[in-house]
Amino acid sequence: MDENMILHRIIGLVQYKDAYQLQSSGIQPQDMYVLERIHFHKTVQIRDLTKNYGIPPSTLTGILDRLERKKYIQRVRKDRDRRAIELVTTDEGNIILQGHMREDRLFARNMFHTLPSEQRQQLLYLLNELLSNVSKETLFHEGK
Repeated sequence: MDENMILHRIIGLVQYKDAYQLQSSGIQPQDMYVLERIHFHKTVQIRDLTKNYGIPPSTLTGILDRLERKKYIQRVRKDRDRRAIELVTTDEGNIILQGHMREDRLFARNMFHTLPSEQRQQLLYLLNELLSNVSKETLFHEGK
């Protein structure tokens, strides 16, 4: 199997995971991604999400509105600067995230444990190296 076929099979697995988790949580994958980022940061400002994760402000606003309507996040004004708004996950958001992260752990364990231990460790090492060395900016450039 060539690199392109392997890539598309990996994409298919990720798409399956997204579809499964959309059904189990009722949250779009992009919305869950933002909810996770807010949770991992504990508290984060909107501009930081836009800058650090490359999410356009208009897209992020729609996502935040949906998450807030579902009561998964809160927008909190800072005392020092009333113009600055911080985002935090709510108890309901944390419950949804706990289920999502449990599914992530199951998915990863069941996928990687299809290999014998030595091969699994080697694959994880190589994937870590790949992800550490890849530059998103060069992925669609002709050459190499």
